Amino acid sequence: MAHEIIMPALGMAQETGRLVAWLKNEGDTVSKGDPLMEVETDKSTMEVESPKDGFLVNISALANTDVPVGDVVAYIVGNLDDAPAKAVKASPLDSEQEVITVKEPQNQASNQADADTKVRIAEPTYNPVKTNKEAKILASPKIRLLAKGENLDLQNLRDAGYPEPFKARDIATLRRLSIRQNVSLRNNAASLVDKTSFNIFLSEINSASQIAISSELVFASFISASLRVKTNADNIGIDYKSGPELQSVIYNNPDKQQLAEIAPADHGIPATAEVCDLTSTDFIQLSGDTNSNIIVTISNFTEQFMVTLDWDPSILSQIDALELLRDFSTRIKSPLKQLL
Repeated sequence: MAHEIIMPALGMAQETGRLVAWLKNEGDTVSKGDPLMEVETDKSTMEVESPKDGFLVNISALANTDVPVGDVVAYIVGNLDDAPAKAVKASPLDSEQEVITVKEPQNQASNQADADTKVRIAEPTYNPVKTNKEAKILASPKIRLLAKGENLDLQNLRDAGYPEPFKARDIATLRRLSIRQNVSLRNNAASLVDKTSFNIFLSEINSASQIAISSELVFASFISASLRVKTNADNIGIDYKSGPELQSVIYNNPDKQQLAEIAPADHGIPATAEVCDLTSTDFIQLSGDTNSNIIVTISNFTEQFMVTLDWDPSILSQIDALELLRDFSTRIKSPLKQLL
């Protein structure tokens, strides 16, 4: 005996339900309680379970289609031989559908007119196949709610090749994929530079100048000069962060000015690079969210400066980045040569 599987009503005024996905294939063996298909309305999604043991046959509704409530979408049979014949819907003979003649076996006494039977063949429905981007993403209401609450895109799961429909348990995978997509991979390199020549230079220029020259102004001038060599830019903006609270100051083209004349500029100037000066602190490294494509960190390391360059590889190649780091380090090692 064949048992009907129908499209259930999930709401009081519901007329149709969307068959999200079949969870079993036609001909599969199923047990009572096994999920057969997933259906969705505007408010909820549920799995329709098998009412008995047997075989799933005569699937008549495609996944991701709307089906009228109460329509038979498949059958469960105890034996594959018991599968009912698939019904062909009748249509008026004056329609534009194709009509063919089937000759049935007959004996000599049968009438030829009775032997010729007209059978109407239903035209196949044409459903354009949607591209992966256009097709509705199959997902349970729970994961949709979780993804919306965390501003995550379910398309990331589809693009990564994970099978649909997506369930609440897939939220952890979606989070990982979203982090990988949103966080730009960055590279970094570090150099140790002897402080001796730099400290002597700073002491001498302060002895000769009536205005105090800080290491900050020298570092800003040197990194600006190094960036100009590598980028050939006309304007170099430096977002310089220093002090215990890492307060930000903008310097515009500091390498083109006398050290005593370098002064903070308008914060509206775009920064070519960010300099994080930790020499007045006990820290040697700092990381975190930043909008800068190039970050130079300067910190104390015993009798040396540790200079770390962090860069976005889509902005700066590794060769150019290492040359930039080498050029800046050389300026610190031999500051007098750089000012000649």
